[in-house]
Amino acid sequence: MTLAASTALAQQPLSTSPEKTAPSQQQTPASPAQDAPGSPRPDTRPAPGRAPEAVEVVVTGTRTPESSQRSTVYTQVITKAEAERRGATNVGEALSQQLGVQVNPSAYGSLGSPSAIQIQGFDRDRVLVLEDGERVIGDTGGAIDLSQLPLTDVSRIELVTGPTSSLYGTAAIGGVVNVLSGPPAQFGASGRVRLEGRSRWGLLAQGTGAYRAEDLWVSADASVQREDGLALDPNKPDLWLPDRMQTLLGIKAGAPLGSRSQLRLKARWLRDGQDTLESQELPGLDTYLTDVHETTQRVTLNASEVVDLGGGSNLRMSLSRQWAGRTRNRDLRDSPADETRELRGSMQSFEATATFAEGPRTWVVGTRAEVEVLSQQILRSEATPDGVTTRELTEVPSTKLGNGAAYAQLGWKIGDTLTVLPGVRGEMHLRYGGVVAPRLAVAYRPSSRLGLRLSGGRGFRAPSGKEIGFSFDHSYLGYRVMGNPDLKPEASWGVNGDATVEVAQDLQVRVGGFMNWVDNLIDIDVEVPLSSSGGVDTYAYRNIAEARTAGLDVQATAKVGGLRAEVGYAYLWTRDDTHQRPLESRPPHTVQASIRAELPWKLELVLRYRAVSDAFLDQGLRTVPFQTIDARLARPLWSRAQAYVGTRNALGVQRDVLRLGDQRPMEGRIVYAGLIAELPWDDEED
Repeated sequence: MTLAASTALAQQPLSTSPEKTAPSQQQTPASPAQDAPGSPRPDTRPAPGRAPEAVEVVVTGTRTPESSQRSTVYTQVITKAEAERRGATNVGEALSQQLGVQVNPSAYGSLGSPSAIQIQGFDRDRVLVLEDGERVIGDTGGAIDLSQLPLTDVSRIELVTGPTSSLYGTAAIGGVVNVLSGPPAQFGASGRVRLEGRSRWGLLAQGTGAYRAEDLWVSADASVQREDGLALDPNKPDLWLPDRMQTLLGIKAGAPLGSRSQLRLKARWLRDGQDTLESQELPGLDTYLTDVHETTQRVTLNASEVVDLGGGSNLRMSLSRQWAGRTRNRDLRDSPADETRELRGSMQSFEATATFAEGPRTWVVGTRAEVEVLSQQILRSEATPDGVTTRELTEVPSTKLGNGAAYAQLGWKIGDTLTVLPGVRGEMHLRYGGVVAPRLAVAYRPSSRLGLRLSGGRGFRAPSGKEIGFSFDHSYLGYRVMGNPDLKPEASWGVNGDATVEVAQDLQVRVGGFMNWVDNLIDIDVEVPLSSSGGVDTYAYRNIAEARTAGLDVQATAKVGGLRAEVGYAYLWTRDDTHQRPLESRPPHTVQASIRAELPWKLELVLRYRAVSDAFLDQGLRTVPFQTIDARLARPLWSRAQAYVGTRNALGVQRDVLRLGDQRPMEGRIVYAGLIAELPWDDEED
């Protein structure tokens, strides 16, 4: 879903971010709030008698640009610089160190271990992942693999927790992750290179070249990343993590169409190839080896136009097209048996959003239409008495999902201390009819040191194409799953609140809490199969579950000279009301701490600690608690260039594949070293 009300801001870099940047003699563009034509200006006025605050603008929570310190809806921001301080190469690694969320590929081993995010106890299809405001398609078993989203062209990542279907529609029950790119931050020619080597023989090369002249600009991005696979069981040849090669090519451009209109274009191609090895031991027979090769490709095209209506009002129109495909080939060695599964999906969308600034009131009204097509085929080769026979089967017939939506929101500033933000969205779906999702958010700032926020709303998730059509056939394991065209959408109500207190000028404490009620959860009804034949049980998706989640988090941030420290604790409570037990794989306790210190000789040290408790699993099992420590040491080489070394998971915590239910990290300890350089650079030293 496009960030319409933010106009061009949603794709702007944070030139006013509080992150430290190297000085430059080059002229730089204005801050995002000023650079976006027709955007309403966020309230960034400093409190009386105090120095102005560094402005960090967010847009995802309300579709209008706001200062993150004073935003009506709490929005977490991970800038590109902060992601790199965490040793991250992709969005999944950047978010894995965020308090209040879990990104653990070990929890999704049955799906091929994608890096899916869990927010407020919800994951997979119940967390909406966006790129520049557009929904990302091409999931793995309902989970968007965040490790397939590199940081090459990322400006920042915004994270909003709680139901936000009033703004973004389906799947936004647990929250929204919005990955934002941006135009060049400097006028003239510029570039950026990141080169990094990693243990497990990993290599990362990212590069960006750009040119900007006022409102006319173009930027090209490219990246290549590879790493060796990993075998965890010394008694088996299986690769639990595959050999991986990922390639990205992208181009973006912006140009004025007149004095009040701005056009933006974006095209990107991503290829992710993974090779692994699986073994299967059959009683009385040999061990069979299967080579598995999986290729995922994504193509994205987007065009948007922003028209300045004057007085802080604007109109944004966006047209987008995506293609996503995945081919998975299983080749049994020394046998003609072969299996190729192909998933093909596409989505096209159009959205128009108008923002009207009217003194203390800002209206946002918009409409959106999208059509998604999904299909899945399987090609099997088998040995028969008559030779090798090849069969082509349709697992998911070509399924078309279409919907139209209209939404509206009013942001009303009542005096200098109170903001009220009601909103509502109505969607009409081809498959199951209409849904209405309201939301109300209130922000109260009685003093410059205290901020209070409370929001509540409805979330919903439309059944996916796989859940409606035939999903998958695991007959060789004794079961298969059928789709259900009569599924109803999942629905939720959620409440979120937080208080932020500035105890002192350099000490801030935030306390937040939430509660969600969900019904009509879609799940596989494993209690009673639809049918059984030839040793194969057939199951189906049903609206069979109800659940609740609740939690709180406490976080403190302090700055003392060149030292910045953060410490936080998050608690999560979940309940599957249908089966009277907790939800599976939801760790109730997370503790996190970090220190960033400026040391002598221009060194920057970053240390991060994270502890995750055990969690409930089915059949009385529990996951294994674990702790990780990350460290990174960096030093500038010359202006706008930096060398660094670091380690992720320095304690070497690693999954034991022989222990049922172990969801500790699979990668183990990762050591890396690299160089980041930006052009042009200055002759003088930092």
